[in-house]
Amino acid sequence: MNARKHNADALALYLHIPFCEKKCVYCDFYSIEDLAPQREFVSLLCSEIDLKLQVYPELNGRALSTIFFGGGTPSLLSPEELEVIIKKVQEYFVILPDCEFTLECNPGTISLEKLRGYKALGANRLSFGIQSFHEDELKFLGRIHNADEAKEAVAIARQAGFENVNIDLIFALPNQTKQKLSETLDIALSLGTDHISAYNLIVEEGTPLNRMVKLGQVGEMNSDDAAELMAYVQERLAGAGYEQYEISNYAKSEDHRCKHNLLYWDGFADYVSFGPSAHEFIGGERAWNVSSLDRYGEMIRAGELPRINSERATLNQSRTEVLFCQLRSTGIDIARFDQAFDEDLLAHPDIESLLEEEMVEVSDGKLRLTEKGYRYCDAIVVRLMQHR
Repeated sequence: MNARKHNADALALYLHIPFCEKKCVYCDFYSIEDLAPQREFVSLLCSEIDLKLQVYPELNGRALSTIFFGGGTPSLLSPEELEVIIKKVQEYFVILPDCEFTLECNPGTISLEKLRGYKALGANRLSFGIQSFHEDELKFLGRIHNADEAKEAVAIARQAGFENVNIDLIFALPNQTKQKLSETLDIALSLGTDHISAYNLIVEEGTPLNRMVKLGQVGEMNSDDAAELMAYVQERLAGAGYEQYEISNYAKSEDHRCKHNLLYWDGFADYVSFGPSAHEFIGGERAWNVSSLDRYGEMIRAGELPRINSERATLNQSRTEVLFCQLRSTGIDIARFDQAFDEDLLAHPDIESLLEEEMVEVSDGKLRLTEKGYRYCDAIVVRLMQHR
């Protein structure tokens, strides 16, 4: 039985822009600090789009419900470079009138003129990687902006006409106190953005932060203290009128939820992607690109898709992915899950105890995490993966 059904109605588009002025110590996404190849990269990205649509002609004419430029630092692109990419996208895809079009931005790389240029090209959502409003924390994380520039970036976005603005924050930094986190949240809430993403700092393998921890230069916050800070974030944002609709994401209204990420977290929907290290899922096949700009360019110039691997998930792999993706967000559609995986989810032996522990709840046909459950999502998924 094929657990995933090709969804012709919901296609998300992701484009990875692999350039940063400076890499952050915690980031494990592929990026380089050399900006010299950026102009040529725009041409390579357009060539990849041409190649992809030759391999997947069924994508031609598909409507896009979301577009997301991630990185790296997409706001290093000039409006002129962005226009070249968008025109290439429009050769093959239909951008719906209500398409959510997001650009990730670093506050240290934007101007009013640049943001107005982005908006004129159809961008309607900005996501600022602010992370903190404390100068010492920004320096530790490797950010190129300061707190004043971060606040000014949001003001400039509003001046440019953007009505959907997100800011990213990071908590559970080494030795971070509740007081310092509170001060960052005070400033964040004063900005009145439509969406806040608040991430628990994770020490990822291969990052400078991971090396610092291994060398004993910094200490990783223990899980209990991190969970306490997460509970505080939940309390503060809920009190300010933000709805938590995913482990790390809070929206002022349902209309301000990130539609692009909701498609990812659906677990069944198609998404197509371009750029080095980009991952995609099309018609039941998962594929990902090489994480090297040099190799990416070599393969495209040779007329090859810059793909490093592809696979079709087994039924059990799909079940695990859907469990994790849907549970971490707005909840598992029970009827859809039972039909896809030929089981009775609510009959799982751990469901009753999870309900008693107030980790999950059942309402409107969905199995959802509670506020408490969001803090233990990974452990809950592990429990539901077992005893099948």
